[in-house]
Amino acid sequence: MKRMWVVCLFSLLLAGNALAQDPGSAIAAAEAAKSRFESLLADPQMERLFAAAPALRKARQQADAKLALAYDTLSLARSPWDRAAAREHAIAARIAYEKLEAELRRRWEKAQAILAEQDQIRREEAEARALRAETRTLAEKAKELLARPAPSDPEVLETRGAVGRALKAYEQLSADASPDAVRLVRDMLAQANRSLERLLSAPPSPEAHPAPEKLQRAVAAFLAGDYQRTVDLLAIPELGDPEATRIAYLLRGAAYFSLWVESGEKDQTLYQQALTDVRECQKLGGAPAAKGFSPRFLALFR
Repeated sequence: MKRMWVVCLFSLLLAGNALAQDPGSAIAAAEAAKSRFESLLADPQMERLFAAAPALRKARQQADAKLALAYDTLSLARSPWDRAAAREHAIAARIAYEKLEAELRRRWEKAQAILAEQDQIRREEAEARALRAETRTLAEKAKELLARPAPSDPEVLETRGAVGRALKAYEQLSADASPDAVRLVRDMLAQANRSLERLLSAPPSPEAHPAPEKLQRAVAAFLAGDYQRTVDLLAIPELGDPEATRIAYLLRGAAYFSLWVESGEKDQTLYQQALTDVRECQKLGGAPAAKGFSPRFLALFR
């Protein structure tokens, strides 16, 4: 019986020693965790983030209190149980500092992600403004090109039509059009402007003649979709030059055809006038290039 009692007492002493083992190491680990956390605050952004978060400041006070309690308990320790308590306080302090460090890093990463997203939005908005400005400049250039005197060359007429269509696409852009839509119109304007400027800058061929002013106004009206004015301007299509006259019949026929379509294809007089002008145009030189007019109108030439 006496031997059993001795064994039990020895076991209790071992357990007490295990509980009290190395509180200094636990405190050192807590100090290291505290140092890692405080090193984050050397970064001004981290420090501002920490200062603006009451929950983080409170968590730090609690961690500091746990570490201080570990020191006090160890300094007053009189038994293995007191040393074990100091060790437990140090472990709690270490865990608190580690959680605090992890939370501060999480909040910093979230803040950085928000800043990156805001920067991306600002860049995209700046790019969109620059794209709009570039497209607006090209549209003004298109208007200037269309206002220039132009020869009655079919290629010039077709290219002016491409510039007019690109300009119309620009005018139809909504304020909230996507960058892709604006970019498409910009490219249309840039390509059409380059082509027309090249043609207008090229020296005229010996047989070329400047387009009569009336024909130029008719072309501008047609490109603007004012088909009735086109017809009115070309009421007398004979312009003293075979090529100009051929284009006048072609343009007036296309205008009559468009007016017929706009009438719901009910006014057959308009259709017959378009057909008559097509026949006169054919007598003077055949059909236009396909890209200049609608396929349905071009079908009249067959």
